Amino acid sequence: MAGGVAGKTVWITGASGGLGEALAYAFAAEGARLVLSARREGELSRVADAIAGDGGTARALPMDLADPDAIAAAAADVARVEKHVDVLVHNAGQTQRALISDAGVDIYRQLFEVNFFGPLALTKAAMPTMAGGGRVVVVSSIAAYYSSPYRSGYNASKKALHGLFDAFRAEAHRDGIGVLLVVLGSVRTKVSVNALRGDGSAYGRMDPAMASGMDPAEVARKIVRATIAGSEEIAIAPLHQRWLMWRKAWFPRLASRAVRLRPRG
Repeated sequence: MAGGVAGKTVWITGASGGLGEALAYAFAAEGARLVLSARREGELSRVADAIAGDGGTARALPMDLADPDAIAAAAADVARVEKHVDVLVHNAGQTQRALISDAGVDIYRQLFEVNFFGPLALTKAAMPTMAGGGRVVVVSSIAAYYSSPYRSGYNASKKALHGLFDAFRAEAHRDGIGVLLVVLGSVRTKVSVNALRGDGSAYGRMDPAMASGMDPAEVARKIVRATIAGSEEIAIAPLHQRWLMWRKAWFPRLASRAVRLRPRG
């Protein structure tokens, strides 16, 4: 983005903690005006207050991505107050820890509501405020390229996101709207703790890969730099996780064998 994001309006979903909170601080450090959304109003206010305390500008706008009415109301609020959205960051998401045989179809519907239909609905609702220039940043995962057991719904939703936003990039180009797909490896957040089991309950445990994952603050800074640079897709992952993507592309049978040998659970 020419001139960076100073003074620009950046709307971030899933901003009440984890990578979303780190993204809020990273964009604020570049002088952006922030709209922060998530379900947890108290945590959103905490993040907004922290940014304001450092001299930044941020406001909390609670929103549930699984609720179409809430999305429409939030978009109308942003259009009225902010007038123009320069960067829309789809960071909110939910994952899964269950075998396909153990998970009800309702679990998959829930995952797609948050991970796919929510970003789709919000993008459509925000488009009028982005006309003439803006960027949509989609926080995705290597799961879009390399599926693994116990995460089938998450894997599928991330693959769907890539298909959706690759097409949107081509369609929205004439309106001056760009798209950045961020392909992440493991980040040190609590996303696995809140993963869905087959019965819909929370997984309640931190995955070892997440516990030893990348620092959210460093990942956020890289995403901000890629946004400003106008990148269309960027992979942020340790070398051994990038290798998973390459192995799937060039050695699919080897990749399938490796997935089968992964620990169950």
